[in-house]
Amino acid sequence: METRAEHEALDAGFADMLAPGQEPLYARFLLTNRAGHEAVEPLLSRSSLPWTDDGRLAALRADCRALRLPRLSPPPPARLSLALPEALGAAYVLEGSRLGAAFLFKALRRNGPSGLPVRYLQASSDPAPFRRLIGLANETAWSGAEMDRAVASANRTFRTFRALAEGARIRMTIS
Repeated sequence: METRAEHEALDAGFADMLAPGQEPLYARFLLTNRAGHEAVEPLLSRSSLPWTDDGRLAALRADCRALRLPRLSPPPPARLSLALPEALGAAYVLEGSRLGAAFLFKALRRNGPSGLPVRYLQASSDPAPFRRLIGLANETAWSGAEMDRAVASANRTFRTFRALAEGARIRMTIS
């Protein structure tokens, strides 16, 4: 609940992404996620959190190449401690996005061929890693301060993605 406002603020920017004629918004979604994963995944891989590269970043890069999208300006330096609470908060954002990706992937398939690349959505539509993360979080005895640090990290991660999305809106053009 403590991350709801930041999560909703990020999602609001992509609410109409699947509407007809909104291909630039879908492209911005891909650019945002690529830059965000590029900023956060390396930190998670060096943290004490069990984290493995599951190919989502490679799928994002492939989708961006398919649309011939430019790179965003370098992502801002992610401010994430490698300690478990902060890593958990950041991973919560990345892994929680799987729930939305599954919904988006199903919606695109239901609407018929769109010509949009969907490797990232397909690679992200398995909710099992999110469930494992929540299981790990529930099995760990967290102090109030550690939980506060995890929530703060999740909110910072949501804000990082939103800043990337806003930058993509300004800098990107699709021909």
